[in-house]
Amino acid sequence: MSSVPPNAALPVSDGYNAASGAHFLKWWKQHLIECIPSGIRQRSQRGARPLLLSIADGKIWPSGADFGDSAPLARNKLLSGDASKLKPATLLIGERNGFRREVALPITVEDRLAQVLAFELDRLTPLKPDDLYYDFRVLRRDNAKGICVAEVLAAPKARVDAMIKEARELGAGVDRLALSTTDVDHGIDLFKLSRKQPADATKSNWLTPLLALLCLGLVIALVAYPIFKKRQYVIALMPMETAARAEAETATVIQRQLDKQLGEYNLLLKRKHATPIAVQVLEDIGKRLPDDTWAQSFEIKPQANSKTREVIVQGETGSGAKLLQIVQESSLLKEPVLKAAMTRVAPNAERFHFAGELVSVAAPAGMTLADSATLLGTPMQVAPSSAAGAPLTAGKVPETPKSTAADAPKSPADGAKPPNPAVPAPLASGATSTKADSTKVAPAPSPAAMTPGAAPERKQ
Repeated sequence: MSSVPPNAALPVSDGYNAASGAHFLKWWKQHLIECIPSGIRQRSQRGARPLLLSIADGKIWPSGADFGDSAPLARNKLLSGDASKLKPATLLIGERNGFRREVALPITVEDRLAQVLAFELDRLTPLKPDDLYYDFRVLRRDNAKGICVAEVLAAPKARVDAMIKEARELGAGVDRLALSTTDVDHGIDLFKLSRKQPADATKSNWLTPLLALLCLGLVIALVAYPIFKKRQYVIALMPMETAARAEAETATVIQRQLDKQLGEYNLLLKRKHATPIAVQVLEDIGKRLPDDTWAQSFEIKPQANSKTREVIVQGETGSGAKLLQIVQESSLLKEPVLKAAMTRVAPNAERFHFAGELVSVAAPAGMTLADSATLLGTPMQVAPSSAAGAPLTAGKVPETPKSTAADAPKSPADGAKPPNPAVPAPLASGATSTKADSTKVAPAPSPAAMTPGAAPERKQ
């Protein structure tokens, strides 16, 4: 065995005590009640007062009445006067039929105050605790001195039993005892500690903890079993969730790639069809110019500090007065104007130089995801080639023209003269060679220069 030094301090336990918790709740409740305004507190206490009667004083008080509103017990209508029809009531014994005394005890015994006072009654009264109806209440505590002051109230059973018997004859069933009206609002009941417990009550004390444990186990089972089942469901669904997540990530990657390809395709389509092509502009202007007009140069170039393009046409005409009006009727040119004054170069010909902004046209609708899905699900078909500058139909490939023997170039052995690469082939009516940003037409010879033996004049 280990020895403890004589001067060593013993450890003090700070553990939670159920009794101390109950005292704390009681103290807390008491202070909360004190925070209620006195008028409201008094009305609530008065409303909770039961039927009161005093055999010693011969008075009776109705339920919820003030202590000054008493009535004579002999001429009352509150009790039936029949012992078989008892009405619950509180019996006031009277100060002369009992006693009250203040007792100072150590504050450490407050948790066991009922047991300690049971032994103190032998010292305070000449009667034994079994011969008394008694109760107590704590008046105040002094933590500095370590004491608590309790008020003890007691009355002999022999004297009180006679009063209870007389009250039963009047039709009152006594279920509470108090010395005077001052004890009613403080919860004093001399029956509380003096009621005899049944003989078999101690034998069944183990039943309540057992039932509490069974209830606790049932509550834990009801809470834990659904959680366990849900955990099993989650574990079973985890592989499916992993596979679905992988498929979703794959679909997301494919979706992004398809969106990127559609964006690139639509961007090229928009750039290609944002403005008319040079052949369309040349055809439109060629159809509008009079028969006595020919163009010597045709140029399409971007404007400075702008995203638009400009069409510049130079040539000679015999209808100079109405040439600009005719060109303004074109839907492909915006506000064409003369860049230089017309100059007469022949009796029936004037040189003109006009320019106009190329009108932007509405781009065709781009391809969508629905179109791409239809395109992938439709077999490819071969279609004739579209007109120059027209967009291709989704899902169709232009047919490559087949060459025939008649279209094949003839060799020198067949008697045909090979073409001279230095001399350009003649262009058809309205045909022109175009470039990406600048398209020019070879200038036509002027009538003045077309004299016998004279070479046509060429302008750069």
